[in-house]
Amino acid sequence: MEKKIKRKVNFKRIIVFILLLIIILYAINYFLKQYFYVPEAVLVSEVYGVKVNTKLIASGTNSRPGIKRKIKYLVIHETDNTAASANAENHAEYLSKNNKTSTSWHYTVDDKEIYHHIPDDEVAYHAATQKGNLYGIGIELCVNEGGDFEKTFENAAKLVAYLIKEYNLNINDIKTHNDFSGKDCPHNIIKDNRIGEFKEKVKTFLK
Repeated sequence: MEKKIKRKVNFKRIIVFILLLIIILYAINYFLKQYFYVPEAVLVSEVYGVKVNTKLIASGTNSRPGIKRKIKYLVIHETDNTAASANAENHAEYLSKNNKTSTSWHYTVDDKEIYHHIPDDEVAYHAATQKGNLYGIGIELCVNEGGDFEKTFENAAKLVAYLIKEYNLNINDIKTHNDFSGKDCPHNIIKDNRIGEFKEKVKTFLK
């Protein structure tokens, strides 16, 4: 009789140990996903009808070191280049062939199309702080002479809405360069107090 009782007690202990082990493994897995999991980068050809061209900077260069990271923010910039030729395509050309610095970002948007320069799950150097660069997707809006900035504004909102959905972010994850470093960027959006308007525009595409 005593032997049978002992066996039952041991069996119960084994069950409890297994359950505890499952709970611990689940907790570890949750923690790793929350803080270290990097979603696979998206290479998309269009967002809400706007063409997205992929022209990636060479991997292993100063401006694209290939460092994987978790995506937490979408960081809005303006190029501050008002030359008539300073559209998204020419910025892509510059980044892929002529950029000798570490400065880089993920997307450039103009009134007609979007160019993708660095995979979303890799670090780019655009926000001037470790936090912004490590966790932010950098999005530059063109301000070139002859371009329709209102259309660029709308195209950028479409891109941001797409990325929010793709990476399970929310409207509060939209940041500006100014939020991280205090720089007057995106200049026109800040000057005209339009960041709230931009977020509302994004919301229309999230519905």
